[in-house]
Amino acid sequence: MSVASFSSRFAFLSMQIMLVLGGLALLALWPPASGRMLLVPLTATAQQSLVVAAVEGGARLIARGPVRRSMIVSGQRGQLMASLARHGIVAMVAPSGGCGS
Repeated sequence: MSVASFSSRFAFLSMQIMLVLGGLALLALWPPASGRMLLVPLTATAQQSLVVAAVEGGARLIARGPVRRSMIVSGQRGQLMASLARHGIVAMVAPSGGCGS
């Protein structure tokens, strides 16, 4: 086996591993269909409109989140996503320690 062949196989295997790990991370952070979610603003403008976007999406505000300027809300993912996308806010699964449990 030549060095070039080994190198290309290693690069291909590395890409596959990265895709699998990325997919697992995405699944682990994906917000539930309904229930508590962590909202994280991506920009300074999103920080200012976090509460407005959450309420527009029908969410109930619960508490500040563990991430700086984030918020834990309760709501329906389907209703929230359109409002959050317009404002530059990401929803993810809320950590159990940050939800008052």
